[in-house]
Amino acid sequence: MTAFAGLERISGPRASHEAPLLRVALMPGDEPLVAPGDRVSPGTPLLRRPRHPQVAEQPLHGRAAPGPGTRVTDGAALAGAGRRALRFDGAGEVLYVTPGGRVRAVVSRHHALVASPASGIVEALDACGLVLRSEGPVLSASLAVGEPSHGPLVVAVDGPEAELHANRIDVRHSGAILVAGSRVDVEGLTRARAMGVRGVIAGGVIGSDVLALRASIERQDASIQPGPSFALVVLDGYGKRPIPRSAWEALVACGGQEVGLSITPPLVLFGPGAGLPPVGPDRVRVAAGPLLGRNGRFVRLVGSRRRPGGVFQECARVALDPVALPGSEELVDVPIADLERDG
Repeated sequence: MTAFAGLERISGPRASHEAPLLRVALMPGDEPLVAPGDRVSPGTPLLRRPRHPQVAEQPLHGRAAPGPGTRVTDGAALAGAGRRALRFDGAGEVLYVTPGGRVRAVVSRHHALVASPASGIVEALDACGLVLRSEGPVLSASLAVGEPSHGPLVVAVDGPEAELHANRIDVRHSGAILVAGSRVDVEGLTRARAMGVRGVIAGGVIGSDVLALRASIERQDASIQPGPSFALVVLDGYGKRPIPRSAWEALVACGGQEVGLSITPPLVLFGPGAGLPPVGPDRVRVAAGPLLGRNGRFVRLVGSRRRPGGVFQECARVALDPVALPGSEELVDVPIADLERDG
């Protein structure tokens, strides 16, 4: 029998891994500023995105039809010459030409830059998106809202079970990525954005707060003056959920270092030289049930066990770490559906 036999039946791991692929969606009118093979660093502009885009159209009048995707420059002749040249009021790109001979384009007078959240190489670029292979370890997350962002990491709470309250966020955190503990509410998110915070990492979040944050971002996008990019990355799911112990240790170890936040997929991105604490291959975490948040060591599978309510579930024996003072491990049979691997 091999070491840790049966551990492969437990989901995971959540531990960091190398060189993930990040994807930035391309919207109509977006102008890529990089090409496949280019090397980027945190803050490198990836594309120019129109703000308040509109679909405009102009008649061809027998002029040569520009192909879909042709870039449009504000006031510049797209086809023809002189006073009868084909021009658009704003910059963007051609969408298509109608059967009736009219050119339709998405244009805007105002644009914003979407920057890279991490160092890496542009792997691919097509009409739907840009793919970036980042460098360095990452932490996988359950949910991300906002735009890719980056900044110095600041641990703003005392422990993985603590909550970040709005009154603990001030202008000292401007430009930073905050670690918010088990939960951050909509008041904290609103204040963080007002103070210039670039992102928040939390263990859990309430669904209504996610909807409120998305609505706030949409209102900001509709304003005249755009704000800096902001991202919320949720590591463990909905509700009040402590940050997983291995993730907490990695975040504390990298406090003060530059990190990035990816939206697709939801990730916390560390620099190539980040030294993350090692995680034992037998380490597991209780991700659901009454023991939520406890960590321990996988011992062995114990087969089907009768659980509360008369339900039989496949279980594993776990040596849970002491809660407070150092002491002997606590052996508990936990359903494997409630466990996840830390390493």
